[in-house]
Amino acid sequence: MSKGIGSADIDIDIDIDIDIDTASAPASRGPATTVRPIGVSPALKEQPNEDFFRGNKWPPLDEPYTFQTVPLIKKSARNFPLPPWTAEFYSIVMIAELVQESINPPPDPTVVTPVGGPLAWNTIDLSAILTAADVAQEIEELTSLIEYRAGVFAEARTQAQSIIAYFRGILNFTQQSHPWTYGLAATGVLVGQFQAMYYKSIFNRPRASRLSPSLLPPIEVPGHASYPSAHSTQSHLIAYLLADAMPDAANKALDAASNPDVPHGPLQRMAERISRNREVLGLHYPSDSAAGKLLAYQTYLLLKERDAVKALIASARGEWEENGP
Repeated sequence: MSKGIGSADIDIDIDIDIDIDTASAPASRGPATTVRPIGVSPALKEQPNEDFFRGNKWPPLDEPYTFQTVPLIKKSARNFPLPPWTAEFYSIVMIAELVQESINPPPDPTVVTPVGGPLAWNTIDLSAILTAADVAQEIEELTSLIEYRAGVFAEARTQAQSIIAYFRGILNFTQQSHPWTYGLAATGVLVGQFQAMYYKSIFNRPRASRLSPSLLPPIEVPGHASYPSAHSTQSHLIAYLLADAMPDAANKALDAASNPDVPHGPLQRMAERISRNREVLGLHYPSDSAAGKLLAYQTYLLLKERDAVKALIASARGEWEENGP
């Protein structure tokens, strides 16, 4: 733990989530020691006629979208299923489910159809994003983000220790109150790590801080390749999985005309924020984050076809229905 954020791309989410969210407090009290610092994280893009990145706290204010609330109630039922598996161990089973699946990708512009056959866990094509990346321009952007480090450091450090904690905070669930929902999040962490490490070994991209001394990361740089970002893969995969189970308040934002828009909802914006914070620390290029999001989406397309994952999503969805916890 002495290196803090440096080890986070080989995510220590699972171990830390056990220690912080469950072992340290009785189930009746909930996680007594969980903290979620929220700093000022830069927006993903500059606004027209501006030469700086607007800063976001939470909820983000860089775009004209409003987060929804759940239907207001005064009483909750409590129901705690007790499966024989912990979420962390069952998420390993989900890797076995992933590697058995192949699909013909749907006609979606965000999906790159791999050459030579159907989409499978090891045929996802991430090359286009890297080919299009302008390394000099990306390093220039990362250098401009250094000024945000003080404002985001505590948040980024905590996200490195527990990505799940931030998603739990969106509508306040714990492993005790919503075990199936927590299981979905744990699946996103471990499957996302598995996928990211496999593709990192293929592309073997050097970290930006190895190319530019101006970046000087404030923590130790993880000891593996840069592309794609594991944090981006994990956080976006969690967001896609939880969107299938949680209420619209977690998944969709409202535009000026009160039309729901998923890409601007709390889950997706949190995934973007976690990814962006890694860029602020000088650990990832923006194209690493973009590739992680694409990898997460295509991994999600594969996972959701598996019966075991469908059952997990259905159980998690039941925890959020009107008579759920």
